[in-house]
Amino acid sequence: MFIVPMCIGQLFKFFLKKELRTLGITFLLGFFIYSGIVQIISILCIMTIAGKPYAFQTCFKWCLFAVLLFAVAGCFRFDKKMLKKPDIKSLSMDTKIFYGIFFALVAFQMVMAVITRIFDGDNSYYVTQSVIAQKMGAMYTIDPNKGGSIMLDGRHALAAIPMWIAFIAKAAGVHSTIVAYTVWPVLIILLAYFIYHEIARVLFTDKIEMRPIFMIIVNMLMIFGNVSIYTPATFFLMRTWQGKSMLTSIAFPTILLIFLWMFKDTGEEEKKLSQKASLWGLLALVNMFSGMCSEMGVVFGAGLIALLTLVLLYSSKRLTVLLGAFCSVIPNLVYVVLYKLM
Repeated sequence: MFIVPMCIGQLFKFFLKKELRTLGITFLLGFFIYSGIVQIISILCIMTIAGKPYAFQTCFKWCLFAVLLFAVAGCFRFDKKMLKKPDIKSLSMDTKIFYGIFFALVAFQMVMAVITRIFDGDNSYYVTQSVIAQKMGAMYTIDPNKGGSIMLDGRHALAAIPMWIAFIAKAAGVHSTIVAYTVWPVLIILLAYFIYHEIARVLFTDKIEMRPIFMIIVNMLMIFGNVSIYTPATFFLMRTWQGKSMLTSIAFPTILLIFLWMFKDTGEEEKKLSQKASLWGLLALVNMFSGMCSEMGVVFGAGLIALLTLVLLYSSKRLTVLLGAFCSVIPNLVYVVLYKLM
């Protein structure tokens, strides 16, 4: 879960601008490409062979082949320059203290996510679908509550996060519930706060001392955000394995981050166009991930992009922004067609 996205990101890091080819952003790129590989193969299997015996085994073999192919190829393109140590000595003592508080809060959330078990009604469906896929080979064709055969439900089948969890569990040789409740929260919590820190780097480019303060505020909003069972903070820390949790904690913040990069971009016109083309491509990958998380991601992801595109169009005065935005939401349009077909 940590090595494979990094290796895949190394293979496709040419996709990023040079200043964005850091260890964290390369991992983020690999994470979205990794999810896209599993998503495409899973949906193809769901739509073609879901009703056949051992459907998931076929899906698993193709996913494993594709993932290993890209990961092994990425190992040969690993850039050791990314492993340079951060410049901690230049930070003031106050900034170091605030960063220490931030890291302590993140560590606290990861520990609590691992040792605490918070169950709700959705556990009996989503996590059970991962277990059924891993143990029985069925893909959304067995009722997780009663055990009988059911018709394929497009609304749930196209949100392939449970199949991704089942794939990782089968590849690692562990139970799907262990991945969902123990390993997955650690990855998602770290990745979410990394994305928020990248947002802080853009917002406070010249005020490094403000970045840890911003992150502490984000932590507080997450930790004390359980004012109802429907808040993003509740899903983030209590239902981390759910698609809706990753939609609000990973996909939407990444969309905002990409647009912040676009707003900040001040290169020459020709250079800027090529740079932004890569950002629109990354945005399309995020939209694929949004659809994989939930059907709401298809709608709200496109809506968020439309809103931010209007702001970008006003600030840049360039009509090519509309073309980039349209290309980035093509995965959303494909998902709409798939929902109509199923």
